[in-house]
Amino acid sequence: MFYIVAADVKALYPSLYRDTVIKALECALEKHSYYSAEARKIIVELNKICLNNVVTQCGDQLYIQKNEIITGDNHSVSLANIAEHYILQPIADVLNESELFRRFIDDIIWISASEISNERIRQALTSAFENSGLELTFRQACTAEKTGEVEFLDVNHCVTAKLKPGHVKPYAVALSV
Repeated sequence: MFYIVAADVKALYPSLYRDTVIKALECALEKHSYYSAEARKIIVELNKICLNNVVTQCGDQLYIQKNEIITGDNHSVSLANIAEHYILQPIADVLNESELFRRFIDDIIWISASEISNERIRQALTSAFENSGLELTFRQACTAEKTGEVEFLDVNHCVTAKLKPGHVKPYAVALSV
């Protein structure tokens, strides 16, 4: 029996606290770069300047984003990706209980072989994201039910008693039971 679970972060960009983004960036630069402490400090400060000076226009009005990060800004995706990696690091051991775990920015999918590991992963993810002020939504299918669907990155992953004919994207997961 397998559980296939997809999770999405609700409203990631407007909900991602800037202090989390800054801590994540500092951690990433310290652990994964050879920059000096001074260079890392400059990079962080430059990112703060960018975050604090995003100006958008609606009609004749100009607006400055003062909190969180703006969706669609030039470096929002990179910063959100770094922040999510930072959020997941403390629970990496629990995530490794899965048979497969993948994340693409705010979209997560995993496959687990038992109800216990599936629930441990779900609880660890929920807790880690809640600690950062973020909320997850989940969708799940189980092979024991011999039917179910989980959409992930616009691909519908189906659990069926037998494979259905039709077009399947080359990277789609299909499980037959």
